[in-house]
Amino acid sequence: MMKNIVLAFFMLYAFTGNTQEREIQNLDHWKFIDEDAGNFSKKDFDDSNWNKVNLPHDWAIEGEFDFAHDIQLTMVIQDGERKPDYRNGRTGALPFIGIGWYRTNIDITASELNTRKIQLLFCGAMSSSQLFINGVHVGDRPNGYIPFYYDITPFLKEGENTIAIRLENFNSQSRWYPGAGLYREVSLIKTNKTHIKTWGTFVTTPEVSENSATVNCQIDISGNGEFQLKNEILDNQNSVVASETDKLSIHNGQLTNVSFKIEDPKLWDIESPILYKMKTTILKGGVVIDDYITPFGIRKIEFKVDGFYLNGKRIQFQGVNMHHDLGPIGAAFYPNLFERQVKKLKKMGVNAIRFSHNPPASKALDICDEYGILAIDEAFDEWQIGKVRNGYSKHFDDWAEKDLTNMILRDRNHPSVIMWSIGNEIMEQYKRDPNDITSYLNTIVKSLDTTRATTAGFNSARNALESGMALTVDVAGFNYKPGIYGAIRANYPDLKFYASETGGSVSTRNSYKFPVVFDTIHDKRGASLNTTVYPDGQPGNFEYTNVPWGYPPVKEFASLEKNQTVYGEFVWTGYDYLGEPSPYHNAQARSSYFAPIDIVGLEKDKFYLYQSHWQNKKEVLHFFPHWTWPELEQKEIPVVCYTTYPKAELFVNGKSYGIKTKEPLKELSFETSNLSREASGGGTWDLLKAYALVWKDVHYEPGEIKIVAYDENGKTVATEIKNTAGKPAKIEIQPEETTIKNGEVGVYVISVVDEDGNLCPQYQESIDINVSGAGDFMACGNGDPTNLETFTKPERKLFRGQAVIYVKGTSSGIINLSVSSGKMQHTNHDLKVN
Repeated sequence: MMKNIVLAFFMLYAFTGNTQEREIQNLDHWKFIDEDAGNFSKKDFDDSNWNKVNLPHDWAIEGEFDFAHDIQLTMVIQDGERKPDYRNGRTGALPFIGIGWYRTNIDITASELNTRKIQLLFCGAMSSSQLFINGVHVGDRPNGYIPFYYDITPFLKEGENTIAIRLENFNSQSRWYPGAGLYREVSLIKTNKTHIKTWGTFVTTPEVSENSATVNCQIDISGNGEFQLKNEILDNQNSVVASETDKLSIHNGQLTNVSFKIEDPKLWDIESPILYKMKTTILKGGVVIDDYITPFGIRKIEFKVDGFYLNGKRIQFQGVNMHHDLGPIGAAFYPNLFERQVKKLKKMGVNAIRFSHNPPASKALDICDEYGILAIDEAFDEWQIGKVRNGYSKHFDDWAEKDLTNMILRDRNHPSVIMWSIGNEIMEQYKRDPNDITSYLNTIVKSLDTTRATTAGFNSARNALESGMALTVDVAGFNYKPGIYGAIRANYPDLKFYASETGGSVSTRNSYKFPVVFDTIHDKRGASLNTTVYPDGQPGNFEYTNVPWGYPPVKEFASLEKNQTVYGEFVWTGYDYLGEPSPYHNAQARSSYFAPIDIVGLEKDKFYLYQSHWQNKKEVLHFFPHWTWPELEQKEIPVVCYTTYPKAELFVNGKSYGIKTKEPLKELSFETSNLSREASGGGTWDLLKAYALVWKDVHYEPGEIKIVAYDENGKTVATEIKNTAGKPAKIEIQPEETTIKNGEVGVYVISVVDEDGNLCPQYQESIDINVSGAGDFMACGNGDPTNLETFTKPERKLFRGQAVIYVKGTSSGIINLSVSSGKMQHTNHDLKVN
């Protein structure tokens, strides 16, 4: 009898061992080397002299800038080029090309080997990854942006196991800075042998109203046996609002569905992005053997000819495109730094992001869910016809279906994601899509998700429309086409479309050139012919300098106001990014100029132009240029004010230059009925005056410049003053947040001011940086695309009197940041690490 009791005990113990719940462990600590050898994958290889790194890690961002790193012989059709030429800085002038190895160890018990399924999940690995476990090759993945995972159980042994991954980047593999290394998170997932597959749930809300909603969940389960399946819906207070438990018989896997009716649902919206959770649990004899949490939102999306609708309300896209790098931090993805970007974009009025031109980090979409940002998830920048010599076109035939599938399976529960983009400015446009890849990819998407629209960004509207490519996707995106929206609608009355890229004027923060002359000479396509490229690499601002195919924001505003069935716009771009320093291709710059926010996150003047147009309920009053011009040759200069107030008056040292109001356009002179005239280059004073207050000839004299805003009745409602700065007197240090978590990145804005606190925009000397206490120095930058100082050295020339410093929290306590320049020195103790 005792023997049977003991046997029963051990059987119960063994069974309990089989019922361990899901474990997810982030593998943060690795060894790294940027060399290559055949024995680096071996379990017994001695890596003691390799560098210790923590993820996320971008090995190239630590390097020196050198235009020899990324010189490309290329022809850019979009820029009107007809023969190849050499371009520099196109991918950021950083040393991302080459091979890097990462190694780490994990311990696995005998029980885990017998009872568990163990997977290794990569959110992205740049690029051409080759994974090895204990020296055995597991698999390859060429695309550096795509999430992927492996079942590594067959490769593991009891005790210590070695994970090694080889990554290689190639010259001419990208049109922008791709980053290098394990730049996103890597996770070890341990489950029972019967478990819910990775990305194995799909929650949809097919019926939504203010009173009730239907919530369906498709669940993909791996395993065999008799179980119970419990599904619970938790609201944003973690209260269970619906629950259901069913018997489940699994034979070589099971795809099952559950459905719930939710009364008085809290809808996910851009104003109130309320999230629910679906908790799915597999039980055996009442014991949990796996559970899986799926955040989701209850919302209804509709794509109609006259616009995009969210929960029955038409939403105009006030969007931006975003590349994946975080400026001086590089491609390494830190969620709180992306959250910083989103907060500033929302302040500008942004309600949507197009992730260009690749899937983002998963946590970027989590943040969009949390902040109510609509998202376009984009898969490819190339199909079979390449744009660069070693681009994705080399891998498209073998990997496109797998990569697109992974993107959709991972991201289809995010309520923020409203469209799947299958491509951007695809070269097949110019060949009329001879292999019908548009249909091929569109079909793949529809096999996985029919609740969202498919889309693509087309830069050749005529070719995309006439070939049927723009008609195959559910909603067409057109890049830089404000002059032909009306013609598109007239020729294709049932087409659903939006502006997937807009803008193209270039600027740097607080930089101005005089005289201000708009380019009004265009070629037969409508592109600017006399765009000004200044030798010092600093554009003229005032939205009068642009790439040939570009134009100022106000041109898009005017066209969208007239053509209101266009869903809205996505500005190129929200933040400046590494690479593509158009139109400065002469080895002058290493980052872009397009955005209203510069690469370190400081606002340019056009931030306030977008804010005044998109945030019409917000009180906006901003004018430029600054008023410190010790060597100004032209004394009569324009002053421009972006405001939501109806009128304002300009004063210089008390002298009035009159009251100005905006001057609405009577007609859009850039519009055409010719679909072949696809560019809309350049701007005009008349366009600017429709959306800004302009005083064209203001006499510069040192002192005070003031703008007073009035309401409709002439009452003073706001005032903004700028003073000519005196001698630089002190350094100001302002942390953007006062608390961060251990492992997060804190951001400080550094400014040099005079005795009265006025910014000194002409001060461009160097600062020295020292960080101590609860954090480490990470990087610094100043927003100048031509600045070639290494990001990760604790020194920086100021640009227009300012710079930004990034520090990483390493322990609980206070971070001490000291900054000095010449005789000026200041220390800040305001940033705390929890």
